[in-house]
Amino acid sequence: MDEYPHIPQSGGQYFREIQHAHVFDKLDGNGCRSEWSRKAGWYKHGKRHSTALDDGSTPWLTVVPSMFEATLAEPLERIARKNRWQHLVVYYEFWGVQSLAGMHVEGDPKFLTVFDAAPEKRDILGPIEFRRCFEGEVLTPAYLGLAHWTRGYIERVRLGEIEGVTFEGVVGKAAEGKRLVMAKAKTQAWKDRVRSVHGENAEKIINS
Repeated sequence: MDEYPHIPQSGGQYFREIQHAHVFDKLDGNGCRSEWSRKAGWYKHGKRHSTALDDGSTPWLTVVPSMFEATLAEPLERIARKNRWQHLVVYYEFWGVQSLAGMHVEGDPKFLTVFDAAPEKRDILGPIEFRRCFEGEVLTPAYLGLAHWTRGYIERVRLGEIEGVTFEGVVGKAAEGKRLVMAKAKTQAWKDRVRSVHGENAEKIINS
């Protein structure tokens, strides 16, 4: 089951301008992945960068398989069969309204929101195809439209001026030929909140 690729921050030396970026709200939680095949069904669950959901640091993710079965398994399989896929890996966020940087509040309702998918053991779908296949069928992040991904746009994200952002920030995606380009930008309010909660570990979280 393929790991989810690292999305670079848009700042300093890592900034890259994107002419036509499809922008999505960035949900604040834990990234997970599940794998399906036509023969075996949903047979594997893990975190974005680990084949285990609970590695000792994320005990709350033990509820993910049952949540996935209750909310996502059937509609995602329906999508796969409709597109005649034999294999599918989906990437989704486990999150709640009060979640912050991978920390969750007991009693706060949790959701699983699909943000990317890789069918047929290929690369991750481009934003247009992802929206065509998944939007309206399962929970997906709010689509915030097309934007010219410039330093000025990143500053607007930082200042909280982009309508539709829940709190953390945004992810921009664009297909350049057969290659998917992605970048992320975060709000100053989210960074300040992380610093107030996580102290000396905050910068590592903010820059991850």
